[in-house]
Amino acid sequence: MALSTTSKRKIEDTANDIADRIEALASTDASATPADIQVELDNLRRDLASLTKTVASFGSGKIREAGTMASQLGADAAETSTQYVEAARDTLVGVEQDLKAQVQANPFQSLAIAAGVGYIFALLSRR
Repeated sequence: MALSTTSKRKIEDTANDIADRIEALASTDASATPADIQVELDNLRRDLASLTKTVASFGSGKIREAGTMASQLGADAAETSTQYVEAARDTLVGVEQDLKAQVQANPFQSLAIAAGVGYIFALLSRR
């Protein structure tokens, strides 16, 4: 989530307002009373608090966005893995059906192949 133009403008305006007030306080002539300066400082504190809230809400929005994105990526990964498992299961079912059909069509040939494979495994396991 990018910082919206409105939010950027609000932050910039608040920061510029604070900078202008600080500059005005710095150039205040000797006629300013301590009460006037205190009022301006209180206004600055409120403006800084407002700016801090705006920036903090932007940060929490980014955190929420990252959490949502992570959840979506997890859901996408789960969906993709489910699709792969289903495809593998379908392939294995097809191979099993083909093998059954082959054994039923040629039972003696299948028996000879199974015996040959068993004999080869027996030879290999002796070593």
